[in-house]
Amino acid sequence: MKTLVIVLSCGQLCCFAEIPWFTQSQEGEFSADLLAADDIQIQSYRLAYSGTEGSWRLVLDGGWNHYQVDYVPVLFGTSEGLAESTFRGGISLEYKWNQEWSSSLSWNGYEGFSDYRSLWISQFYQQFFEGFEEYQTPDPHGNSIRASTVWNYQPGAGKAELSLQYSNDQIAPGWSFNPAIAAPEADLENLETSVGKLRVEQVINPWLKSEILLNWQDTTARENRYGINNTLAAAVGDVGFRLSGGYTEEAPAFDAYYLSSLCEWNFRPQWTVFGGYRIYRDTGEIEASGFNAQAPALDSSEVFVGALWERGDLNVSGTVGYLKTNYDELDEDNQFFGNLYKDRDWLSMRIAAAYSF
Repeated sequence: MKTLVIVLSCGQLCCFAEIPWFTQSQEGEFSADLLAADDIQIQSYRLAYSGTEGSWRLVLDGGWNHYQVDYVPVLFGTSEGLAESTFRGGISLEYKWNQEWSSSLSWNGYEGFSDYRSLWISQFYQQFFEGFEEYQTPDPHGNSIRASTVWNYQPGAGKAELSLQYSNDQIAPGWSFNPAIAAPEADLENLETSVGKLRVEQVINPWLKSEILLNWQDTTARENRYGINNTLAAAVGDVGFRLSGGYTEEAPAFDAYYLSSLCEWNFRPQWTVFGGYRIYRDTGEIEASGFNAQAPALDSSEVFVGALWERGDLNVSGTVGYLKTNYDELDEDNQFFGNLYKDRDWLSMRIAAAYSF
């Protein structure tokens, strides 16, 4: 049995602890991502560990995001360089009941801004309202709990997974001026979100596999959102293909679709190269927050290439891509956010490694 030994010593007093460790498969993972435009840079790092003991599997996950934003106002305020970090962590426990059934329960939490857009909008409201004593600096954070059950109705060839998740997020709110009290008021600050997903994977024949994902989402003060995604994966010799498509809608007027394709070639025993293309289109957000800070319709596309090296229990991969985002023209009531929702060219890079032992 693998053990972790800890010895603490202080003068003549010694403490010895022998902690049983996992005796079956274990894995460590690391990834680093960069997404950069002329005025925005996003760094993301993740470190994870998983271990199996009997029918149990434990996963520990931690990460750090760092945002650097050149805040440039359109109509008022001062330009400023913003830098914020977000920390996140999680734990998941899975139990395998038998060859057909398994269940898992997980918790995830974070402290900080969820994305660069929230940071930009928060700075806008701060410069606009910080002179009022009613204004409060935001403290965004959140956590979620997720439960899932997997049914391997054809072990090795077909399985279905049902998952339910509840999230509670304290967001950076929008602010608006209330003339009745001659002071600013915060909009919605707390969001509760429930998500349900049903995923079905099926091997159709020795070279073709299909996956269908249905999802439902209910968020505070919004209508339900529904989505569907289908993925087909095929392998012919050393060449593999993957094609995915999805659609999402939310009443009264939001819908989005995306398509992605991937081709990979295992040209040597330890080496695989791959490349892909993605497109995404939506009709723009539909809820308002203070001044209308919501995004107009978005059209984006991305092309990427990468390589994977595998040697025994270690694999390392690298990816580089080019992402282009195009927004429709802003309405008159959200011209304040013209420098947030402007067309951008992004460079994306990713390095990841995993080691099993």
